[in-house]
Amino acid sequence: MIADRAALAEREPWFGALYGGRARMADADALLSEMDRAGVERSLCFGFGWRGLKMHRRCNDYLVETAAGSGGRIRAGITVPVADADATIAELEYWRGAPVAAVGELYAAGQGFDLANLHRSSPLPQACVDRDLILCIHVTEPAGHSYPGKDSTGPRQIADFLAGMPEGLRLQLPHWGAGFGIFESMPEIRARTGSVRYDCAASHLLYDDSIYGLMARIAPGRILFGSDYPLTSQRRMLRRVRRVGLEPGLEADFLGRNAGGWGI
Repeated sequence: MIADRAALAEREPWFGALYGGRARMADADALLSEMDRAGVERSLCFGFGWRGLKMHRRCNDYLVETAAGSGGRIRAGITVPVADADATIAELEYWRGAPVAAVGELYAAGQGFDLANLHRSSPLPQACVDRDLILCIHVTEPAGHSYPGKDSTGPRQIADFLAGMPEGLRLQLPHWGAGFGIFESMPEIRARTGSVRYDCAASHLLYDDSIYGLMARIAPGRILFGSDYPLTSQRRMLRRVRRVGLEPGLEADFLGRNAGGWGI
């Protein structure tokens, strides 16, 4: 895929928006080397949300093979063509019993689905519950600067999805959930977020470091370390977290215990 970057960017517009230029890409060996340098024991690694089933299978093959050969250091997050319900279920069935921990990261804008109505339009959320898989959906904040990958899936769409989300679904919202955490101050929202987790992937490209303490207070036990590697290195993100000065217990939770307690 790294070698075919230009051709893939032409066929897949969302991939082109994110990776058509010089954005970093990495293979399994590079990820494992980065983990060694950073002192990271285990990574949950997501693929890319393509439109066509062929590309999902190609990507998923590589991720699952990598996870299976990593000695438990890499957990795989496979992707599915969400807009095609039959193909989505077929891909999930193909990987049943494989070392797969999650489905994601999925892109509503790039794959042609609406997060707000996903529980009504797709069998995917319930299928994740039935298979005990985490579901990770790309979300972006409705304010601030523009950047490749920013779309219209944000707090409003998250709230609408949560209102009908199947019970027991483990939902991972990257990039601090597009600011959705602030709405947990509303009792009707907080009542539906017990199985929602927020990660800090690419945090420094969006927020200043006060976000770490803020989210630790808003969602104690429900924040996860994320790097968005290879966009930014795991080492760099770890340095930022440790520089913030979270209480030792909170830092330990954030850098592993929360993920372990969630089955990652």
